[in-house]
Amino acid sequence: MSIVKTKIVASAERLFTEKGYESTLIQDIADDCSIAKGSVYKFFPSKEDLYIEILEERQLTLIEQRERIQEDASLSPRERYVAEIECQLQFFLTHRLFVTNGCRQPPPYSHDRIGPYLFQMRARLMNYNRELLVRQYGEELRPLAWDAVVLFTAITNEYLLLMTSADKPLSVQELAAYIAGCMDDLVRGLLKREAKPMLADPLMAEMAACSPESLLEKVQRCKDVMFERVASTIPELNVPNSRKRELEQVLELLKQEAEVPEPRRFLLLALLNDLAKEHELAPYALQMRSWVEKFMKA
Repeated sequence: MSIVKTKIVASAERLFTEKGYESTLIQDIADDCSIAKGSVYKFFPSKEDLYIEILEERQLTLIEQRERIQEDASLSPRERYVAEIECQLQFFLTHRLFVTNGCRQPPPYSHDRIGPYLFQMRARLMNYNRELLVRQYGEELRPLAWDAVVLFTAITNEYLLLMTSADKPLSVQELAAYIAGCMDDLVRGLLKREAKPMLADPLMAEMAACSPESLLEKVQRCKDVMFERVASTIPELNVPNSRKRELEQVLELLKQEAEVPEPRRFLLLALLNDLAKEHELAPYALQMRSWVEKFMKA
């Protein structure tokens, strides 16, 4: 990489981190580098291309660092595990742009190339950490691996935010060992009580494939899971049996209507409103209602 391009990338990464992507102009980057605006465009056709290249280059750096740790025969499996956590923490502290992006849900740029790229970047990291945790705790964790990844990510992100946003002076080395210990306790508890996964593989298919689905594709894949959860909850409700039978009929009508080529919006909403009257079913009904409202105009 040329000296000028290296300077542009370093300046852009800092400005994107400090000001945000949308508030940073190519002119700002050019001024920061003391070059003409046209000189930036010689290397990058657009701000979008510059942003994506930064993310891609930095992520490749992280991958290389992790591979070196995995290939280090002098480390025990436990030392390797802690070292990989430390590597991630240090990387995100050095490249705070990733911390900013990692904490945005959903990705802020959903109508261009950046949104899908941010999704893929996050999915790759989640897949990597999923395998990291299974390597450390064994294949018995596999059914709960996605839940373990979410817990690991939540812990890691909160500490990173405290270090970057609240300037908490924590030792990265000590924090890595601490997080590893926390995960020991969490995984031990999950396995001991034979916890049922919240995030079964079908729900995480797009993450596993590192390929974002459209909202319609997501709904088509998840609606059967939602129906199954409603069906399994109805028998457990503290309501008269006559009401349970009524709810089962409502669910069956809902399934039938959802499968027709042109489902009737008013009927779907009426059925979902009936399900939502029961407190335990309300979260599922509200989620499905949001799908109907997004896809079907009044």
